[in-house]
Amino acid sequence: MLSALHHAAWTISLPITRGRSSSDVVIGLETGMTSGKRAVIVCSQDPFANGVKPKEIEKYLKSNGYDSVLLFNSGAISRLGGAGIRRRLPGLNVKKVELYLCEGLLVVLSKFGTSARRAATSLLLWRVLVLRGQVLGFVLRSRGNFDLLICESNLDTALTLADRIADVQILDLPSPFAEEQLFGGLLSQAGYERVRKVEIAAYAAADYLSFHWHTYADYVRDKKYQGNNFLALTYGTNPKLKLAKYDDHPKIVYLGFLGDYWVNLPLLAQLCKLCPHLEVYGGPEPPASLGINYKGYAPSTDVVANYQFGLVTISDDELRRHSFSSKHLEYASYGLPVLTPVWRKDEALCGSSIYYTAENFLAQVRGASMRQEWERLHAAALKDAERFSWPSALKALDFQPRPS
Repeated sequence: MLSALHHAAWTISLPITRGRSSSDVVIGLETGMTSGKRAVIVCSQDPFANGVKPKEIEKYLKSNGYDSVLLFNSGAISRLGGAGIRRRLPGLNVKKVELYLCEGLLVVLSKFGTSARRAATSLLLWRVLVLRGQVLGFVLRSRGNFDLLICESNLDTALTLADRIADVQILDLPSPFAEEQLFGGLLSQAGYERVRKVEIAAYAAADYLSFHWHTYADYVRDKKYQGNNFLALTYGTNPKLKLAKYDDHPKIVYLGFLGDYWVNLPLLAQLCKLCPHLEVYGGPEPPASLGINYKGYAPSTDVVANYQFGLVTISDDELRRHSFSSKHLEYASYGLPVLTPVWRKDEALCGSSIYYTAENFLAQVRGASMRQEWERLHAAALKDAERFSWPSALKALDFQPRPS
């Protein structure tokens, strides 16, 4: 029902090829139920990169002393069930019915155009967040107490405002959600303040607060919340067997989500016109009128190894200048230097980055295509990928004490 908002929460945008969709994930599927250490990861599974980190956390916890890890897909939390006709009906609970109605109003009003969608989101989104937190709290408490809760979903941030579910509760969020909606034109200033207020309260109620990249955490500290419960739990990547090779006729790949404002489709279209050797994978399919060289969903992320450069595009707004794209790490893991907009500089990834504007794009590609320079950037990319391996990104989970 909240598909538009779930798309808006897809800040990180690497497609993991067309495979299992969120509707294929069993809601609340628990593995290895024992009397040992128990963790729950609340997430909204999608075929893009937001579906990757929960699984990596699950794997990490299972290899570090947790006997039971519940990967809880919250996508249909207001519904009677997760599939079929049950997914279309509200759950048998007053709060679930209220949430179901709010979600339905958002969807219906959004069909009346941008202005109606903005008005509906400004009026109802804060309430949806609060209700989702209450419903999730009720559902998860029925599963017994957990040692650890990690929330990976922007829409479920208010879970920490409900009665405690776990001994340690962590919000590990893809992005600052209220600002994402504001800069995307989906919230009025008044609507933004409502959502922001809920988020700040949820941040403070969490034992630990993390974002998928340090630049987002820095932005939140500077603009929104200055609590002492920040935790460095970042994004990562895995080493690859297949690596990119030098080619004196280089090709450029874009691999990622194509469905929201921050992707900057106009910039991507402009670069495709400049460079016929730029090929685009991901979804949803962009409008044909843009002239993007669209190749559909990648058969595998290994397709990246057939190219010499990876491309990141991003909107030029206050939030996205502090943003992160998992594409960068995935490209780097295959040894691709990464072309990224000059307005989004990140010192942690400078070694593998080639900063561009639309005006100097071709010149930057030409300069980096000389064999010696490409091989230098190739080595730097692999080094960045090694530094941000998943075990390194998640090592902050090795300790359990709650902050005083």
